[in-house]
Amino acid sequence: MTSATTNTASGSAQSKIASFSADQIEQFRHQYPDYDEHESEFPLWIEGVDTTYAPFIPTSTRRVLVALDMVRLSSTDKVLDVGSGDGRFCFAAVSFFGAQKALGIEYEQDLVEKSTEFAQDLVNQGKILFQKADLTNWRDSLTMQSKEWTVIVVFLSPEGGTDMEEWLVQEFERGVRIVALVFDLKHLRGLRCSVEDTEEGIWVYEKQ
Repeated sequence: MTSATTNTASGSAQSKIASFSADQIEQFRHQYPDYDEHESEFPLWIEGVDTTYAPFIPTSTRRVLVALDMVRLSSTDKVLDVGSGDGRFCFAAVSFFGAQKALGIEYEQDLVEKSTEFAQDLVNQGKILFQKADLTNWRDSLTMQSKEWTVIVVFLSPEGGTDMEEWLVQEFERGVRIVALVFDLKHLRGLRCSVEDTEEGIWVYEKQ
């Protein structure tokens, strides 16, 4: 992708973010505190050592909103967040973009409980659900093999992306839009990036 494409994506997202009220964004940021990667002393992933599929690293309010705007999320979408952490992507998908449904799967039970607590009102309404799941068993996961998802959000280490290549390509081929955060999926040959914002660390894969 060219730098012009990257800049256009960023500019479009900025205008979308501006359409949300300051109170909305501040409430979101208060509920889900931002994470500043530049202040971290540790790398996100260590090649050949770190085998974590989807490390829990809370991302910023801005990146969440930019990513969901770049994938053109709408009220017709059903979102699956793989490695959902504290649930901020699911919450924003429904509360900011009006997604029909959002489901987050997460290995850590305490994060599943925290996510459910943070988004309790939307969970009670049946618009959001969080499940504990072992991402390495994706072939046997009824949730991940379901054909209802139209958007998939992944924050996967390079190893995790490689191990899930078959599933990601399968979903891409059937028309699902895939959002990759921080780690792109360029090493997966079956995917094609449609738009990217390298400064924000966001890549959208969509079959044209």
